Amino acid sequence: MDELIRQNKFANVTEFVNAGYWLASTDDRLPAANIDATLFTHLFAGYAQLNSDTYQVTIDPSQLILLNQFSPTVRLSNPDVKTLLSIAADAAVFAAMAADPTNRDAFIKSSIAAARGGGFDGLDLQWLYPSSQEEMGNFKTLIHSWHQAVVDDATSLSLPQLLLVATVSNLPYLQSNIQYPADAINQKLDWVNLLSYDFYTPDSNRAATGPSSAFHNPKANALSANFGIRSWAQSLHNLPHKKIVFGIPFHGWAWKLFNSHQHTLFAKADGAATGEYIGPHGQIFYSDVQKFIEDNQAGVEDKDKSYLVAYTYFETTWITYESDYTIADKIALAKADKVLGYFAFNIAADDASNTLANAAKSNW
Repeated sequence: MDELIRQNKFANVTEFVNAGYWLASTDDRLPAANIDATLFTHLFAGYAQLNSDTYQVTIDPSQLILLNQFSPTVRLSNPDVKTLLSIAADAAVFAAMAADPTNRDAFIKSSIAAARGGGFDGLDLQWLYPSSQEEMGNFKTLIHSWHQAVVDDATSLSLPQLLLVATVSNLPYLQSNIQYPADAINQKLDWVNLLSYDFYTPDSNRAATGPSSAFHNPKANALSANFGIRSWAQSLHNLPHKKIVFGIPFHGWAWKLFNSHQHTLFAKADGAATGEYIGPHGQIFYSDVQKFIEDNQAGVEDKDKSYLVAYTYFETTWITYESDYTIADKIALAKADKVLGYFAFNIAADDASNTLANAAKSNW
C-alpha cells in the first residue's frame, strides 16, 4: 500500500498521528474556536449518524453548523491539521448496512458527500463492534468498497484522497472465532484507532476498582494497551505497527469504596459509581479530577509504575485517571514499538492549560 500511496498524487501521506477527538455535544465546554490545533496533527469531530432506514450518513440538524464549521475553524490556528468526520451508530444498524450491497452503497456515497461538504480530510467508522465472523466478513467487504470509492472520488475531483480510519477493539478479536480482517485493514485503511481504555468501569461486570486505561496489567494482561498493540501486530493478524494508533483517555472513572482504607488499585468497590456529583455513571473529566483533588486535598498517586495509570482518593471516593506523567511514559513505550501514533478522547476533558495534550505532544 505504501508504494500505491507514493504513486497516487491524490493520496494523503501520514507519517505520524497526534490526534484528538472533539464532540459537538461538548461545544459548550470547549468551542471549536478555542481548540489549540497546534497540539494535533489530526482532529476527529463527532458525531455523524447512520440512518436506520436509508443507511445514509446524516448529521443532527442541531449540530450541523458546528460540524460543518469545524474544519475551517481549527485550521485558523493550524492550517496543516487534518480533520476527520467520525460516524457512530448502533452496532445492529452498521451490521444491516454492511450486509447489503445497496445499503453499503448508500452509506459510502453519503459518507463521502458529508466529508466533502464539511471540508473534512477523512472519515472514521465507529462500528463497535461486529459481533460475528459473518459481520467481520461484511466489514471487510465494506472497507474494500469504501476505499475504492474514495480513490475514485479523489481522482474525479483532483483532490487529495480522503483518509479512512476505523475505530476498533483493543484486541484484534472479540472471541477466538470472531476476528478482524487484518489484511483488508492493512490494505484499505490508513490506520485503526485502538480503544485502549475503559477496561474497568464502575458499571461494568468488573465492578472492583481497576486501572481503566492500563498500559501494562500484570494481573489481567489482556486488559492493557500494550497487549492490544502487540496482539494486533503479532500472530495471525500481523498488522504493521504503522497502521496502529492507540487511545489515551482524558477522562477518569470514580468508584464508591466499601470503606476509606481500600485505596489500592484493585480495592473492592460496591459497583455504585460516585457519578452523582462528578460525572455520569462515574466518568469524570481530567479537569474535574484536578478540582476534586484540590477541593478535598485528596491523596494522589500520579504514576503507578505497574500499570502506568494515576489515581486519587478521598474518604470513600476512588478515581483512576491519566496524568501528564503516565501519558509521557505511555507515549515513550508506544514510540519504542514504532506505532503510528495516539489519539486522545476527548479533548474537552483536558484542563484550561491543555496539560494532557501538551504532555502527549511534547513526548511524541
